[in-house]
Amino acid sequence: MIEHYILSGRNLTYVAHLKIRMKTGTISGVLAFAAASVAVWVAFLTTTPSAQALPLFARQTGQPCGNCHTDVLGLTPFGRRFKLGGYTLGGGPFRKTLFPIPPSGKVFPTVSDFNSVLAPGSAPKDAVAELRSYAETTSGSGDQLRKPPQGSAQQAINSSFAAVQPQAEEDPGWLPPLAVMLIAGSTHTQAPDPGWTPGVNQWKANDNVGMAQASLFAGGAMSDNVGVFAQLTYAFPGIADPAGVWTWDNVDVRYATAGQIAGVDVLFGITAHNNPTVQDVWNTAPAWTHPYFTTQLGFTGPAAATVIDGPYGQRVGGVGGYLFINDMLYLEATGYKTLGFNATKRLGADPLGGPGQIAGIAPYGRIALEQRFGDHNLMVGGFASRFEVYPWAFNGDPTIVGESSYGMTNKYTDYGVDTQYQYRGADYWVIMKAAYIREDQRYDAGWTSAVQPANLTNGLNTLRVSSTVAIGGDNRVVATGQYFRTWGTPDIGLYAANAGNVPDTTGFMAELAYLPFGTSKSPYWPWFNTRVGVQYFYYTKFDGDTATPHDKNTFIVYSTILF
Repeated sequence: MIEHYILSGRNLTYVAHLKIRMKTGTISGVLAFAAASVAVWVAFLTTTPSAQALPLFARQTGQPCGNCHTDVLGLTPFGRRFKLGGYTLGGGPFRKTLFPIPPSGKVFPTVSDFNSVLAPGSAPKDAVAELRSYAETTSGSGDQLRKPPQGSAQQAINSSFAAVQPQAEEDPGWLPPLAVMLIAGSTHTQAPDPGWTPGVNQWKANDNVGMAQASLFAGGAMSDNVGVFAQLTYAFPGIADPAGVWTWDNVDVRYATAGQIAGVDVLFGITAHNNPTVQDVWNTAPAWTHPYFTTQLGFTGPAAATVIDGPYGQRVGGVGGYLFINDMLYLEATGYKTLGFNATKRLGADPLGGPGQIAGIAPYGRIALEQRFGDHNLMVGGFASRFEVYPWAFNGDPTIVGESSYGMTNKYTDYGVDTQYQYRGADYWVIMKAAYIREDQRYDAGWTSAVQPANLTNGLNTLRVSSTVAIGGDNRVVATGQYFRTWGTPDIGLYAANAGNVPDTTGFMAELAYLPFGTSKSPYWPWFNTRVGVQYFYYTKFDGDTATPHDKNTFIVYSTILF
């Protein structure tokens, strides 16, 4: 049960998806960025001995990041339960909601609620009269007794409830649940980026230092059962972009409640979100894989991706329900629908960046079995989805789209299997993860992204295997290694620019990160957190090319600051 993890105090909190695309560096640029970063960290280290992962959740829960995370976005068992519980856990130094939550968990209960709230197990004759009596006896005596509120029954409830709230001196206060994240980096690629265009923006063909992203976060508990995570992002321009753009980023709204069915503990939840798999709580689903932070420049992974692995992020709305049974078995069913061309543009996302409009509802299912053996935690799971899509392009014209133009759809069916093993030692974490996705593609509608596939059917595969060691009780030093591979059916229409007309990419990623502030609480807790890291991406094949794949090798130094 959730209470077990609360009492154990071994794990806690979730920081939500900061899936950031960044890519930037030269030897001189890297050194300059590193020197500037060191100066910033020295200043913070001399003034702020500790901090949290995402400050808004730290203020709500009162927990340091090391209790809930193995590595920034990497969740511990308790961190997963915080998210499954709807981001509603309190315990911090401030009130977790704007208005105090009464015993019923509702801001202003209804008349019928008070039959159980005021007199559990009894059947009062008049709930409103009982409420008035309760308010009077707890708010004064003698001449100080408050006159019964007048008006409708619900108005009486509202007035009486307000009268029995804690006095100002007893109220811990409430702060807006907001946080800011800034990401900067230095990126160096082994050869200049061929996508660079002179004069388009401030970037050079190589060796760039600068800002990558700025995000505003809002969320936390709205009530005892409803919580929100929302992110608004300014993405600085990429190598060939004329300007940056404000866009809504990951959003996840949840309702969660717990109970028992046939004597078995069950956590039930509903999630509404805008990025397939952002609702997932394991770091093997596509939205939560390494690298957690990069820059928007350079080459940080395969160019080709399955539909479940990013193309519909911030371009869909999804609603689903989930069960977590006996703290072991997770079951989820979710449906997705595209938001529409104009709505997507107004929210700052590029609708043409996705495959097209979803016909009907795209189903997604998830199953995972998680088992704890002392300090060992093992998850084995799988997921599947099917997207039937009216592509944006019709006969190569991306402005024409819709059922009336086609009558047929392109179909993408994805199957995934994943596993995660975590071991918590006396002063360290060891994490091993693997995920494989197979996508079956059928192009009945033909065109996709102004390109016509040569084949009616294709296959696309992705594999990621990684291991992480987090050293220190507060996970201060984190080392990660990852192997990634994408391969698929040759298609001269889809992959004409690739060697061998294939999407194949194989490579490795190594990352070393340092988090100056961990589990201890500083005088400025819980207002600040930071992270510095270096990454190296090494390719043995890139878009089918085995002759010069090392040209895409990318070295990144980055820094994140949250407050």
